Amino acid sequence: MSSDIPTKINYHPRTPDSSIHGVRNKKNGVTFDTNTLEVFKGKNSTQEEFEGDGEAEPSHLLIDCGEQTPLKKIALESTSGTDHHHHHLQHKDIHYGKPYFSILLAAFSSLGGWFFGYDQGVTGGIVIMSSFKNDFCVGVYGNASVCDLSIAALPPDYRQFLVLFTLMYNLGCFLGALFISSFVAEKFGRRATIFTAAVLFIIGTLMVILPPGGSKPIMIFILIGRIVEGTGVGCSSFSCPLYASEIAPTNLRGMLSGFMTMGIVSGLFAANVANFFLQNYEWGWRLSNGVILIAPLILIVGIFFCPETPRWLFKKKGRDAAEKSLQRIRKISDVTGELNAIADAVREEGNQLSIKELFTKKKMLQRLGIGMGIHIFLQTSGISPIFAFGGIIFDSVLGSGIIALLILSGANMFSTIPALFLFDRLGRRRLLIFCGIGMVIGHLAAATVFLTGCTVTKTVMNNIIVNEVVNCGKHSGILMLIFQVIYIVCFALSWGAICWIYAAEIYPLNVRARAMSLTTASHWFMCIIMAYILELITPIGIHGVFYLFGGLCVLGVIFVYLCCPETKGVLLEDIEEVFDSFQLKDRAIVKLWRRLSCRRNTKTTNM
Repeated sequence: MSSDIPTKINYHPRTPDSSIHGVRNKKNGVTFDTNTLEVFKGKNSTQEEFEGDGEAEPSHLLIDCGEQTPLKKIALESTSGTDHHHHHLQHKDIHYGKPYFSILLAAFSSLGGWFFGYDQGVTGGIVIMSSFKNDFCVGVYGNASVCDLSIAALPPDYRQFLVLFTLMYNLGCFLGALFISSFVAEKFGRRATIFTAAVLFIIGTLMVILPPGGSKPIMIFILIGRIVEGTGVGCSSFSCPLYASEIAPTNLRGMLSGFMTMGIVSGLFAANVANFFLQNYEWGWRLSNGVILIAPLILIVGIFFCPETPRWLFKKKGRDAAEKSLQRIRKISDVTGELNAIADAVREEGNQLSIKELFTKKKMLQRLGIGMGIHIFLQTSGISPIFAFGGIIFDSVLGSGIIALLILSGANMFSTIPALFLFDRLGRRRLLIFCGIGMVIGHLAAATVFLTGCTVTKTVMNNIIVNEVVNCGKHSGILMLIFQVIYIVCFALSWGAICWIYAAEIYPLNVRARAMSLTTASHWFMCIIMAYILELITPIGIHGVFYLFGGLCVLGVIFVYLCCPETKGVLLEDIEEVFDSFQLKDRAIVKLWRRLSCRRNTKTTNM
C-alpha cells in the first residue's frame, strides 16, 4: 500500500462542544468531514467500514473511481487547530432579554416596506383608470376609444410610456440600492438610510402627482419624478431588512426581518383597495398615489426615536456605544454574551472590504452570487410584472383588472401572515424549494388554461395590430385567476420574504452593507428587465409569458437546492461556518450523478 494513504485516524464522537456544522481537515490529499465522511483519493483508494473509540453517528465513504487498494479501518478525529476554515466556536450563553422592543422596532422600520409595496401595487391599477388615460393617452396618443383597447392594440407610443412609467421607477430603485444606500449605511448608520429613503420618496411622489397631464414635456418630468421616487424605494428595500436583522434576537430574526415583507404586501393590498374606491374619480390616480405619503412622513419623525444597530455602533463607535444600544434593545443589563459574539465577528472579519476585494475574493464572490442569484430568481418568477401589468392582463381576460389585482394582493397579504411564523420553524431552504414547486404549478396551469380555453382575435392593418379581442369565457378567466392565486400564495409563503431575510443575514459584518447594496441592486436591475414583459405579450401571447415564468421558477428551485444552505436558528456571527460546511458535492443529486458516472466508467474500463 502506498505510503501516503492513512492507516489509522482516531475518531472522537461528537460532544456538545463540537461544531454542529462539522469541521473539515485536509491531509495528504484526503478530505474528512464529521458530518458526511468523504474520502477522495486518486486511484489507490477503496472503501471499508470505519470504527471509532465510541458510539459514532452513521457515515459513509464516497470513493473516486479507479484501481482499488485496501484501505485499513479508519475513523475520524475532529481537529480544530489545523483548519483555517474553522472560524470560531458556536457562541453560547447569550441572553436576548425581552423581545417586545425588538418587535416594535422591526414593525416600525417595516413602514419602509409599506410604501415600497404600495407604490408597486398602485401602478397596476392606475394605468387602467380613466383618469390616468385622460392625462397621458387621450389627446396625446389617440382618442378615448383607442386608449381603451387591449394591450397589443394600444398606440405603440402610449404602450412605451406605460413601460417607461414602470421602468424609470425600477431604474431609480436600482440607483438608490447600489449607489446611495450602502454609502449612507456605512458612513452615517442604518437609521440614516431609512431617513434618506423616506425623504427621497416624498420628493419623487410629489413630482409625479402634482403636475398636470396632457403634454409630452410634463410626461418627461413625471418620468424623472418616478426615478427619484424609485431611489427612495431602493434605499428602503436595502435598509429596512438590514436594520431588522441586526437588532433581532436570533430565534426571532426570520420573523422580524420578514416584517419588511409584511409591510410590502400590506402596502400592496392597501393600494389596490384605494384603487378600487377611487377608480371613478376625476383625480383618481393622483389621489390613490397621494395616500402613500403617510408612511414616509411617519418614518421621518419616528426614526429619531429608534436606536442605531449595535453591530454598526461596535464597528464605528466602539464597544461602549454598542453595549448601550444593545441594553436598550434587549431591555436587560447583561448583554455580554451577544456583545462578545459581535466583537469576535468584527475581529475575525477585519476591516471593511472594498468593492474590488468583494469581487476578487473567491469566498465573498460565491456568497455574493448566492445573494444576488436568489433575488434574480425572485424577480424572474414574475411577481413584479403580475402586479404592475396584471390589471391590463386580467382586464382583457376577466373584464375587471382592478378586482383581479385586489384578489391577488389580498391572497399575498393573508398568506404572508402565517409565513412569518414558518421561517424560523420550517427553515428558509425547505420553504423556498417546496413552495417554489407550487409556484411552477400555478404558472403552468394558468398558461395552459389560457392556451386551451381562450381565443384571441386580432385585426391587422399594414402589419400593425389595430384591434385585439380576448375571449376567455367566464370559467377560463376565473380558473386563470385561481391558478395565479396559487402562485401568489406559494410565493408569499416563501420567496416573497425569505429572499430579503436571507440576503440580510448571509454576509459577514465587514462586507454586509456593500454586499446587501449589490444584492438589492440586482433585484431592481431584474425589475428593469421585467418591465419589458408587457412588450413580450404581443409576440408570444399571455400564455407564453406564464410558461416563461414557470420555467424560470424551475431554475430558481434548482438554484436553491444546489447553492443555498439553511440559516435558521444560526447566530449572524456564526453564519460563516454554515457556508463553509455546505458543499455542492454533498447534495444528494450530485452524489447520485457521481455514483452513476463511477459505474459507467468502471464498466467501460472492464470491457
